Amino acid sequence: MGGTARRRLEAAILAVIVVGVAIVPLTHSRLLLYNFTITPIYAMVVISLNIVLGTAGQVSFAQTTFMAIGGYGSALLTTRLGFNPWLALAASAVLALATAEIIGRPLLRLRGHYLAMATFALALGTNSFVTAATPLTNGSIGISGVPALAIGGLSFDDPVNFYALCWIMCALAMAVYALLVRSHIGRAWRALATGQDIAATLGIDVTHYKVLAFAIGAVIASLAGSLYVEYTSFVGPDLYDIGIVLNILLMLFIGGRGSHVGPVIGAALLTLAPQLLAGLERYQNLVFFIFLLLLILIWPAGLFGRVRDSGPLETMLPAWMRRRRREAGP
Repeated sequence: MGGTARRRLEAAILAVIVVGVAIVPLTHSRLLLYNFTITPIYAMVVISLNIVLGTAGQVSFAQTTFMAIGGYGSALLTTRLGFNPWLALAASAVLALATAEIIGRPLLRLRGHYLAMATFALALGTNSFVTAATPLTNGSIGISGVPALAIGGLSFDDPVNFYALCWIMCALAMAVYALLVRSHIGRAWRALATGQDIAATLGIDVTHYKVLAFAIGAVIASLAGSLYVEYTSFVGPDLYDIGIVLNILLMLFIGGRGSHVGPVIGAALLTLAPQLLAGLERYQNLVFFIFLLLLILIWPAGLFGRVRDSGPLETMLPAWMRRRRREAGP
């Protein structure tokens, strides 16, 4: 599929999503409203992974770590220190950014399966830490009673208001992703995904752009983690276990790596799958994994995934860098 056709398809799907989002509150279904409130939250996490893995080509399982920073940060700052929920959300995002910068530089020196194993260990370590650090996190009991967000007299304790907030935040995350991938930063990330050594020969600062992708992804994942905790008013270790790690990866691979709308579609499908297969309790897992197998065989890049960019690698460079290379000659 050509670039123009793909953009038209994604625009059409985006229009359908907007219409669907507007219709859901009119159904007055609590279950539907709950599922479609959780969907944009997880879509934000998938967008963050799409930056790191789908665009920059760095395999990472660490998004739940940054979700935990956002979730536990918001819970601890509001319930124990009396922070305003918005301030707690912002402070947690800054903490996630600092954490990504600190651990990202040594961690991203690794490549391929070594990086995957290291980030997988980080995700497992996060779940173990929040379970074991009972004085801080309340262990497996978790922390409840997290206050709701509010703006003046508008309280997001109301499910419909929070539903709208989550979709607005998701739309902002999609817009940030779209702006980044169309900029010289996105071109540098795509060069990294093509080959780090080749990208380095083109003058791209490999470490800088890898850490940048990791840090931006961390902030978005932290915001999503805070929103989830604000919605449920509870945080516990089960929110960041290995099953959640795998679900986030599946959401990205089903929706399609490098796609603008793929994260939302993937998050929606996996969130709604238990309800869609509710009448097949005994065969639910079998049907779901058969679907995954068929998807991998028919659409290896996911439903809306992008194939590797064609054309010379120089097209991924910033314009000023391309001009300098042309002036320097062969």
